Amino acid sequence: MKWNLISLELRQNRRSFYICLSITLIFIVLLLGKAEAYVNNPEMVRLIQGMPEGLLKAFNIQVESFQTFEGYLATQVFPYFMVILSSFAAAWAAGSIAKEQDRGTYEYLFALPYSRSTIFCSKAVAHWLHMTIVYVLSTLLLLLLAESSGQLEHLGYLLRLLLVGYLLVLSLMGIGYGLTSWVSSAAASAGAGIAVFAFLLNLLSGSNEMMEKLSVISPYRLFDAFDIVKGGELPAAGWIVTLGLYGVGTVAGLLILKRRDLG
Repeated sequence: MKWNLISLELRQNRRSFYICLSITLIFIVLLLGKAEAYVNNPEMVRLIQGMPEGLLKAFNIQVESFQTFEGYLATQVFPYFMVILSSFAAAWAAGSIAKEQDRGTYEYLFALPYSRSTIFCSKAVAHWLHMTIVYVLSTLLLLLLAESSGQLEHLGYLLRLLLVGYLLVLSLMGIGYGLTSWVSSAAASAGAGIAVFAFLLNLLSGSNEMMEKLSVISPYRLFDAFDIVKGGELPAAGWIVTLGLYGVGTVAGLLILKRRDLG
């Protein structure tokens, strides 16, 4: 890894970074601003009871989750937070090489006295930095609003849930890296992010039959968000699968790139 390559990628990606950060922060403010209307609201309980079973399974939503502030965060704020950041993270990862081809700069980039491994890893570090900055700033805002609401009872449980979210975003970045050498244009990489966005939104708003099918492959099934905010432990399988997807996807993307003819 080389800092000059990392810095170059950070500059090239800064517009998308600021868009991602702005959208994420705005959604957190909007969703937490409605917390008082949902927590311990009998009408909301009836609404949840009428939701498709597949939807409830996909995001592990339980009626009891709306009886506490932490439960509301786990079922309403957390999923949309993941939808937004995961979409951008997947697009950044998938577009690592494609955007250089679109700009006509890949010949210059790969003619530099650096190996393909160094270039790829430098890009991955830059994406990780941008994703982590968005996640940390969003987490700080979320915690600030949660504390100011006076309804937060278990800060430690909420922090544990946010750690889960970080792992989930990493896993989707890994999938993006696994696809990066197969993506032929920046538009296609953006399409990967849109696909993630559409997939997760479909889990939020789809029909019962569709939800039953999609919930099986939902990454959210690795963790029970409501159980976590009640004090449940993080399952070892969740750690292994999410970190495994990130590691395997990144290594796969690198190995494919090293063998690929970029001309």
